[in-house]
Amino acid sequence: MNRTFLILLALAVVVSAYPVLPAAAQAQAQTYTVRPGDNLYRIALKFGTTVAAIQTANGLNTTTIKVGQVLNIPGGSSTTAPAAISAAAGASPGTYTVQSGDNLYRIALKFGMTVAAIQAANGMTTTTVRLGQVLTIPGASGSTSAAPTPTPTAATTPGVNRLGTEKVVIADYVMWYDASTFDGTKTWDVPAAGAYNSDDYGVIQRHVAQAGQACLNGFAAHWYGPTNSRTTNNFNSLLAASAGTNLRHAIVIQTNILPGATEQMIIDAINHVIANWAYSGNYLRLGGKPLIIFTDMPRPWGSDSAALAGWRRIRAATDPNHNTIWMAEGLYPTYNPLFDGLYAYRIDHKDYPQSWLKQKRWADGLRAVGNNLYFADTIAAGFDDTRSVNASGDLRSDAPHFARDRRGGQYFADTFAATANTGGDFLFVKSFNEWIEGTQIEPGTSYGDAYLSATCGFANAYRGR
Repeated sequence: MNRTFLILLALAVVVSAYPVLPAAAQAQAQTYTVRPGDNLYRIALKFGTTVAAIQTANGLNTTTIKVGQVLNIPGGSSTTAPAAISAAAGASPGTYTVQSGDNLYRIALKFGMTVAAIQAANGMTTTTVRLGQVLTIPGASGSTSAAPTPTPTAATTPGVNRLGTEKVVIADYVMWYDASTFDGTKTWDVPAAGAYNSDDYGVIQRHVAQAGQACLNGFAAHWYGPTNSRTTNNFNSLLAASAGTNLRHAIVIQTNILPGATEQMIIDAINHVIANWAYSGNYLRLGGKPLIIFTDMPRPWGSDSAALAGWRRIRAATDPNHNTIWMAEGLYPTYNPLFDGLYAYRIDHKDYPQSWLKQKRWADGLRAVGNNLYFADTIAAGFDDTRSVNASGDLRSDAPHFARDRRGGQYFADTFAATANTGGDFLFVKSFNEWIEGTQIEPGTSYGDAYLSATCGFANAYRGR
């Protein structure tokens, strides 16, 4: 099982291992005719380029291609992974000398194989490598044979969950950043595209394109209520930027941030979503019903029993017939069947380093309440909010801080592996761009677009299992 997930990760991140080639190399571009079973991710892998580079070379604004389509391949030189990888850094055939910045995952990507295969060839029990170490690379002598990998399909191939609706994959999306967020005092990494403002429509357009690259169905956008013009306007912009794409987005109502979080304010927020967005073309619906997501469920009433009574009143006032799907964040099955399902955002709990392993238990607990309820699996690339202690105005400034090492992508693979037996109905990616908590898959300076591509592999495996 672990080998399978490592293979998925290797497939997904290899696309980003090769930078966009300079103009001189692009002058040598060749063409490629799309064949049955092809997609942009596999084609990029064949030619040692990126999805984004192929899109740019062909004027594509989606990842959709058709059989027989002729594509310009920037700097492409062969229909297989570049042969140069077998001679990197002067390595002799069948060996590779570890270079500065290498890790076992990146080396596996260079040679189109799995971490497990390299470990076995070298008698390794860990993933640790050292500078100058000479590794045996099985099959690297001119005929490297990549391990079998799944072929990612388009994000529009959703699969069907046990409730008969789409098995979608959505990522949490933050809409309140200023450029000062990325000044080095609040986050451990910064966006590869540089510091940005969430109000910038060009940034939103870039995020929409990157969501397609990650094979997402859309974003779960964190919204602070109708009185917060910034997140309201930015969600409108997100819907506009997604027009003409297959992306669909849902609102996350953050009851802990709504001013005062009164019962009436939550009612007003829900009514706003239903009246203004829920039935628009690019809002996410499951079986025709708009999805609305809620965080911090016990608030604003204090006790669980009082909260449940409060939410009953809210549902009666806004959607008594369950014409929308309500997802509650947290592990409170007592909220159901008042709510329509649960997701567990905090799979990286501070006091439980492997709490994501409990997802099957959480799913089973939910279904004990009602078998017609949705359970959303959650995966995360890592976690690190240790710098937010100094973030002025940040809600986490007084909270305990901790980190979950990404381990070169292995943490992401491990959290995905934990979803194998849950019977989950759709998948949350934590997160697209929560930089202060360090869970982001948005391209960063330290890992490029590796996590976008990894997400694509996981997303399509999830839909197809």
